Amino acid sequence: MLSKTHNTSLTTYHQPPTTASPDHDLGAQQNHLASLKFDLRISNLAKFILKNIQTNPVETCHGMSLQSLKLLDVGAGNGLFLKFFKTHGFDVTGYELEDELVANMKKDPDLKGVSISQTDITKTKGRPEYDVVIASDVIEHIKEHELAVKNLWSFVAPGGRLVITVPAHMHLYGKRDEAWGHYRRYDRRSLLSIVESLESGVLETLTFWNLPGYFIYFFFEKILKKQVDETARYSNSLPSRIIRWIFNTELEAETAIGYVPWGLTLIAIVRKEK
Repeated sequence: MLSKTHNTSLTTYHQPPTTASPDHDLGAQQNHLASLKFDLRISNLAKFILKNIQTNPVETCHGMSLQSLKLLDVGAGNGLFLKFFKTHGFDVTGYELEDELVANMKKDPDLKGVSISQTDITKTKGRPEYDVVIASDVIEHIKEHELAVKNLWSFVAPGGRLVITVPAHMHLYGKRDEAWGHYRRYDRRSLLSIVESLESGVLETLTFWNLPGYFIYFFFEKILKKQVDETARYSNSLPSRIIRWIFNTELEAETAIGYVPWGLTLIAIVRKEK
């Protein structure tokens, strides 16, 4: 049974159809992001997660120092989370379902020495040895997401944390979600209902993230009735660079605050009691 400390099939993966553009096809985007060291969205999300971990220090079986913490990224995809947390001193490990993405990460010189495995989390339980287990934008692709979350929890060491990020607000579900193989989006109640049954779980954080992204997504999906155009996320044009600077400044402010009442992404951090 889950308690709360403050604010807050076997399953098949739903595979998206294949197209060519990195902002319309999940696989193409992952391959593009794998070549980067920084991404506006993913890197700022990693900073936000790290800030929340640092704000609520909990002694684990590997001690208090971040440099001694073991981290497992499930659905490691483009490897950006692995790179970020590795540079911040974590002992990182990656699991990924897609063979091509696993192969790409293993060839990445920035991930040299990192253990990366092809793993289906819906069919895999683990030993409770990781201080931080992250599943970022993973469970929305899985039909029986409750099973996946229980399997994720099996990897968390006593005193450690499970971090789940998902696309927020089912009322936003639209063309992009369908194209990217999302079974659903989540509201606070729907995500809480999944994590609240985790044995010995204590909810530390349940917050939205990426406030401006919500309004852009709503504008494209619900007003224009078309898939979101992320040209500004990748283009090197001057207008795109200015837009990225504005968004980066806003997302850094969200990290400094540590909590957002509304946004495009929903984040849950659950600690496993000793």
